Amino acid sequence: MTHTQSGQELKDAGCALVLEHTPERWVADFEQQAAALLKANGSFTAEEVVTLIGQPPNHTNAIGAVCRTFVKRNGLTGSYEPAKSPTAHGRIITRWSMTTF
Repeated sequence: MTHTQSGQELKDAGCALVLEHTPERWVADFEQQAAALLKANGSFTAEEVVTLIGQPPNHTNAIGAVCRTFVKRNGLTGSYEPAKSPTAHGRIITRWSMTTF
């Protein structure tokens, strides 16, 4: 019997692949800046982090992969808002914050 991968499994595999080729320095910079924004403002978007540290040197998919890893590790929750960058054409992005009950 063949196993068909779920969408989540494919996403996980894609994230793992792009992370293998993302320089550790850029990953560390992203995580450090995301943590600093979270501490200072209570939230952050990947767009805000990338504005401060620059695009990843390998592929833009690294942004989502690194952010997703950071979010999972820190148990963050997301809300949605339009991107601020004109080049994003108003697409909806996630603002990450600590879980509050």
